[in-house]
Amino acid sequence: MHIKPYLSYSQYSCFLISPNEYKKRYVDGIKLNNKYLDFGKLAHEQFEKEETEDSKELKVECNFYGIPLMGYLDGFNEVEKRIKEHKTGKTKWTQKTVDSSEQLTFYAIMASRQFNIKIDELTIILDWYPTLEDTDKTMMFTGEKYSFTTRRTLKDEIKIYPKIKKVWNGIDELINSLIE
Repeated sequence: MHIKPYLSYSQYSCFLISPNEYKKRYVDGIKLNNKYLDFGKLAHEQFEKEETEDSKELKVECNFYGIPLMGYLDGFNEVEKRIKEHKTGKTKWTQKTVDSSEQLTFYAIMASRQFNIKIDELTIILDWYPTLEDTDKTMMFTGEKYSFTTRRTLKDEIKIYPKIKKVWNGIDELINSLIE
């Protein structure tokens, strides 16, 4: 039994970092709030207002070898087979981090399956908007924007599957141990 009937990337990454943190956030319902997350949410709302109609946030769901996945793409253009992701923050994104991002692999899997597109036909564009903190601790953009383009293959899908399955089973074990 799972608390949520699906696995999101947030759940996946949280459980990988700490099953105890997963329990706090997803079982006990303790919200993770801080100024960085709040700023990111506001920025994403603004990005969505500025995007074209076919690049609005989109809920995606799929069955990945028996595991229900669910998430939200910052944008998706089905005709161009393009996923759009926005990132804000001080953590530097490089082509290498974009190419190895499990989050982007997760999203490519979901889009591929939901829209019946081969994973290697998808293009993923990540736009990173660096931020900084002012002396009064307010968050702001630096005014820069970096765009990265990447792709995923069936090999990437096969590589991440054991980890997704392990997390899904680990969450199941955690929930069952709490019920007993």
